[in-house]
Amino acid sequence: MIISKTYSFRYRNLTLLVLLLVNLILLSAPCSGAETKTIIDITGNKVIIPANISRAVNIDPFSGQFIYIIGADKKLVGTTMGPADRERLNLIEPYLMSLPSAGHKDNLNKEELMLLKPDIVISSVDYINANEVSEQLGIPFIILDFETPENLIKSYRILGEVFGREREAETFIKYYTNKMNQVKTDLAKVTDEKKKTVYFGQKKPTQTLGNNYYEASIAGVAGAENVATGISGGDNVVSMDQIYSWDPDAIILLPYCPANISSILSDPAWQALSAVKNRQVYRMPKYLMTWEMPVPESVLATMWMENVLYPGYSSNNMSLEIKNFYLNFYNITLSDEEISDILTNSSPVKLTEM
Repeated sequence: MIISKTYSFRYRNLTLLVLLLVNLILLSAPCSGAETKTIIDITGNKVIIPANISRAVNIDPFSGQFIYIIGADKKLVGTTMGPADRERLNLIEPYLMSLPSAGHKDNLNKEELMLLKPDIVISSVDYINANEVSEQLGIPFIILDFETPENLIKSYRILGEVFGREREAETFIKYYTNKMNQVKTDLAKVTDEKKKTVYFGQKKPTQTLGNNYYEASIAGVAGAENVATGISGGDNVVSMDQIYSWDPDAIILLPYCPANISSILSDPAWQALSAVKNRQVYRMPKYLMTWEMPVPESVLATMWMENVLYPGYSSNNMSLEIKNFYLNFYNITLSDEEISDILTNSSPVKLTEM
């Protein structure tokens, strides 16, 4: 068949035009992979979220501080601060302190949450009611778990993926892992016979926590066993008879325990305990938040427990560790006096959830 030159020319031009239009459409069309991404949360759920999060709400009080130190706090439009020093945080993190709260756990405010129009809600495995509400509202939510060092690391890595801050998340994870491993190495020579047991005093001295709480996990890293075996959860009221049956080697009053060291040491009801007789009663330090909570500062709590329980084994200088931690991760320069106050201040704090 003979094709005229004119027809052939027009055919080629038409083909080029079609190809050009196709390329323009492909170039101008949004890439579906760039619009969304899939995150696998701590429970294994696959959650589809915007690739670039701009409006996030955390209803879990332990995630906010990590979001801050990876530089993603400006993406939060609502937050739950948890047991924190509000006055201090207002000076250091004024943006976070200015944010509204949509509630937490069993106290989720659906109306407030909808008004905030979040791209994503950051929650916890034990926030069953809140998670059900988030799902009903059609808001993507990521479930995390901070109650063991292993899950805390996994959850931090997930948060890095959520906010596109993987490198910043890995920087902290590396620091955390190195310090925890250092403590384990320090205590490797402590025989089972020399390992200490510890009792945690919570909202009152006769209230303690079980072994499924993060505090018990980091005590384990610090070479100590929580005496409250067989108990789960927090806020467990126990009798003095039970405490005497445990007879812990050390007593650690958590920052929100209203009792102080001197009152325990002088109270006749506690006098026959080994920890009291040997004056092994301590107050857990606090700064931005209470150190023993599953927050970034908890790495300091682990090193602190190693220091007070096994002073002859620890290789870390607590004052220097505190100074470097807050400088590197919060850009806070602490004076020697401020560090001393952190380590010696025994005043209790009010435990506030919101």
